[in-house]
Amino acid sequence: MNLPDHELNYEKKNEFTQEIINEINNLKGKVKTMNTLVKIINKKFKTDFNLTQIKYQVSKLLKSNYGCADDDAFHFVELAKKEAQNGGYFNFKINENNQFSRAIYLSKVMLMYSEYFLDVVIVDATYKRNRFNLPLVNVIGINNLGQNIMLAFGLLSNETTDAYIYFFSELKKAWKNHQPLNFVVDGCEAMSQGILIFKMEINY
Repeated sequence: MNLPDHELNYEKKNEFTQEIINEINNLKGKVKTMNTLVKIINKKFKTDFNLTQIKYQVSKLLKSNYGCADDDAFHFVELAKKEAQNGGYFNFKINENNQFSRAIYLSKVMLMYSEYFLDVVIVDATYKRNRFNLPLVNVIGINNLGQNIMLAFGLLSNETTDAYIYFFSELKKAWKNHQPLNFVVDGCEAMSQGILIFKMEINY
């Protein structure tokens, strides 16, 4: 669509060509943030798209390729519940709109690892690079062969102190009060505050 500028000349506005959409589809999930994706697209195609426009296209692509993320969240909850019944641990919360908000999951094997490998526990969060568009929290340990092992993971609605207090409170319950010797975190203050839960007594 051509729109007049202030001098009544015509200026062609940004348009999403199929080539641009294909590039967005290729890059989504591979770049660290949505802002990075915007910069890459604008530089490559000499466009001036804003964050909202690119996010809208990513949302359309996700829905087209995989269906509704809310459906995926429902299936995730049902699958995790089933696995937890086989010796794992699962807890989740929904928000005031009855939407998936946060969760923590440990398989039977992860719980077994927690009996032996809590000398060094590494906690990190990837920022909104999954189907739920939520931060993914990874809890990693090191076994006696020096290999990284997954101890737990969670999805949070945001990276607030309240969210991490929820996560680490549930983690402490799952680990039955086993105290990790050392936590290694990425410097996130909210995460550090949540970890303090391991120094507190919790009544179950």
